[in-house]
Amino acid sequence: MAKYTIYHPLPSNIIPVDPKISGVGVYVTDVIIYELRKELSLLGHSVDIAYVPINSMDGKRLCIEELGIDVTYHTQISNSLWFMLVNKDTNKFIIIDLQDSPGITLILHGFPNFVLSLVGQFSLERYYSENKDLNLTKLVPFNYFAYYPQFVESMIDEVRDIRNSCTLDDRVFFLGNNREDYTHNGRRIREVISSLQYFYPDEVRVGSWETKLPPAEFFKEAAKHTISLGLPGHQWCSREHELWTLGLPVMLYEHTHHMGIELIPNYHYIAVPVGKRLSIGMADNPEEAAHQIMKVHREWIKLENRWRLDNVARNGQIRMLKQASPTAVIPKLLQLAQIGHW
Repeated sequence: MAKYTIYHPLPSNIIPVDPKISGVGVYVTDVIIYELRKELSLLGHSVDIAYVPINSMDGKRLCIEELGIDVTYHTQISNSLWFMLVNKDTNKFIIIDLQDSPGITLILHGFPNFVLSLVGQFSLERYYSENKDLNLTKLVPFNYFAYYPQFVESMIDEVRDIRNSCTLDDRVFFLGNNREDYTHNGRRIREVISSLQYFYPDEVRVGSWETKLPPAEFFKEAAKHTISLGLPGHQWCSREHELWTLGLPVMLYEHTHHMGIELIPNYHYIAVPVGKRLSIGMADNPEEAAHQIMKVHREWIKLENRWRLDNVARNGQIRMLKQASPTAVIPKLLQLAQIGHW
């Protein structure tokens, strides 16, 4: 049996948490590392958890002396949404990288003991166009999650009760970022919001930053709407995974990135074709996307399609809770990580 250490980033002045003690406010990677340690221990392995401070050089330096890692990057190194699993017998390591772009993977993929990276936002075409130095042969699709999964799961019953006790609002529902500075390669990411408001003012309830609600209130409002819209910032947003967990139907652009847990259009989510896409998933033509969103939305809210809508919501929730939650995903993580071969 092997000896492993899980290295998790820790911002300055933050105290590590135990998900079982700290309750619903625990971040997703904290949940995953404790579940991973438990499962590896059951398999007979020895597992420690170590926290790596990201607080020197204005957050641009990462130092893990025992692995021979001491890098200073040109921008701040993310202190969340990633961790490393290291075989202490060989010093080889893998990365679980849930960032919007595989930032920590880009920093560490050149180290000789790097084996592979399980990536939450996986698209070889995107990485090839944006990060040509990245070794694409060592990237494997993984999964994406709600940022605070235990908090979301704690609201399942309340959200279900709200939905079952109200007359649903058939307007397209989306409240999220569309700020001027929310861009990718110089283009605003969610211009489709403005197009929906302009062309279909009476059929949408959409808004930008100023309309965002605290998570609990957002979930309650989503429960009152027939369908919630998810829009790409990068391909994934935590929002879709929260809504799936809560058992609410989600409408998305047809998903073009790969997932380690299968995601089926019009079975787990309502799929919208929007024409040409940019590398991170957003529609090249926001007006065309708005028209397609409304066309698909109008079809799904018809009374004769409500049973299918209910099934989509149910299937999405089952996928999250039984296969893709931070707890349920651990067997898939071990499979994809190819434990025992490095």
